[in-house]
Amino acid sequence: MRSITTKRKKKSISTRKKDQTKTKFRERKSFKVTVVLVLLFGILFVFSTYAWFSSSLNVQIRTFNIVVDRTSGLYISLDGINFDSAVEINLDTVIRELRQTYPNHTNQWSTNGLTPVSSNGITNSNSPVFNMFQSNGVLYFKRDVNHENGFVSTEQMTENEAKEYSYYIAFDLFFQNITGSPVSDNLYLDSSSSFIMNADANEEMQGLGNSIRFGIVKIGSVDNDAPATTVQNIGCNGQCESIIYEPNSRNHTDLSIERASKYGVTLVNGERFPTYAFKRAGGPVYVKNSVSGSPNIDLNYFDLQETRTEENIEDPLFQIPDGITKTRVYLWIEGQDIDSLETESEGAELTVSINFVKDTMGYNTFDE
Repeated sequence: MRSITTKRKKKSISTRKKDQTKTKFRERKSFKVTVVLVLLFGILFVFSTYAWFSSSLNVQIRTFNIVVDRTSGLYISLDGINFDSAVEINLDTVIRELRQTYPNHTNQWSTNGLTPVSSNGITNSNSPVFNMFQSNGVLYFKRDVNHENGFVSTEQMTENEAKEYSYYIAFDLFFQNITGSPVSDNLYLDSSSSFIMNADANEEMQGLGNSIRFGIVKIGSVDNDAPATTVQNIGCNGQCESIIYEPNSRNHTDLSIERASKYGVTLVNGERFPTYAFKRAGGPVYVKNSVSGSPNIDLNYFDLQETRTEENIEDPLFQIPDGITKTRVYLWIEGQDIDSLETESEGAELTVSINFVKDTMGYNTFDE
């Protein structure tokens, strides 16, 4: 019996040693996991502190109104059914209130605010939506302690369904032109249109406000008496065309000028600076080869963004015939705009007022 008891004690001691060894192993394993999590958090922190690739740069829409001059027979609608001379653009009007009258719409709203993205508009005449690209962040090598040589990549955003939490705003807008003329009229963006950042916003956000873009795609037209389902499902048929308007092309803050100089870019307030927007998703792209104005900008991923500005706002956007024309409107912060470079702030509010007018080319020609 004594011998058996002794063996049991020895076995118990051996078991405790094994348990202690397993515990130490688990502790070491747990420590390694903790270290990995800390490193991952550090990478995410780097992602969120570089240039327009930050997710914290948001601009809330205070008001967004669109108005047309109905005295010339022009009206607008968000569903192709209910036409008026003005619409207010917000979460309810472009998303929630359309569930009954326009259930298959794919409108986008930025409930958490506009966050910088990049676009060069549509890719071809059969594309009714802009190509919009969002950042996947910036990656630095471990040895790059000063974070001067990062790499960026992007992915293309989709508009297959209505979204309340997008990075940008997009919605269908229908124009009804009542002229009785076989000749189309020219549609213009009136010079009274404005994109104004809250006066209380700091200099960083004022700079970001200079990166605002307004875009519109003309999709197609049908007769005024066409049924709602036909109106709402108008397609390109190889005739889609798009315009990008850059309202603050010559405005640059002192801070934007200073930050641009770090990349060898000379920015002068009062002078327009070209923007090279993303044209396709992918990467990684060397950060210094992604800055608009860089002599080494990677043209595999970027292309010159052709925009209308304050200087040519009097040029017609496109022609609209007698009938109903479907368009798609975009509002976003262009991350590749030089004024978005290395901006980091908590946010601001933006007031948008867009006024459309048309000429009476149809009336004049018809009267002759």
